[in-house]
Amino acid sequence: MHKTALRIDEDLLAQARAVLGTKTATETIHTALAEVVDRQGRARLFERLRSLEGIDLADYAVMREAWR
Repeated sequence: MHKTALRIDEDLLAQARAVLGTKTATETIHTALAEVVDRQGRARLFERLRSLEGIDLADYAVMREAWR
C-alpha cells in the first residue's frame, strides 16, 4: 500500500461518502476507485454482448443445442 498526501475537495468527498455509504476518506477513495475499475469491466462486457464478439449467441448450431 502506498501512503500519499492529497488535496481533496471536502464537499465532493462528503457527497461521495454519502453515495457510497463509507465512513472514512480512505474507505471512500478505495471504494470509488474500485467502482471505476468495475465500471470499465462492465462496459467491456456490455460491448462484447452488443457486438457478440467471442460469444456463441449468434451461432445457430450452438444455440440450437443450448435448448436441449
